[in-house]
Amino acid sequence: MRHADPWGRHYTLRCKPDHLEAVPKREALRRRDWEGARARRTHCPNGHAYTPEHSYLDPRGFRQCRRCRAARVKSRRVPPAV
Repeated sequence: MRHADPWGRHYTLRCKPDHLEAVPKREALRRRDWEGARARRTHCPNGHAYTPEHSYLDPRGFRQCRRCRAARVKSRRVPPAV
């Protein structure tokens, strides 16, 4: 169970039992502020800053780190046969 305040923020610690609402996982995920969560991220999981020149917006609308993306693409390339 998670505690949700009127502004949509969620807390799991130090909450009053009367403020708890039991909802299925699917409903909890639907209620989450995904856009806000993405906007608050300032660095990729590897620690590179999300700056306009170092980030890439993929066709689905997800922001990606250019350095990590380049490394991923490079690692997928098949080495030439000798």
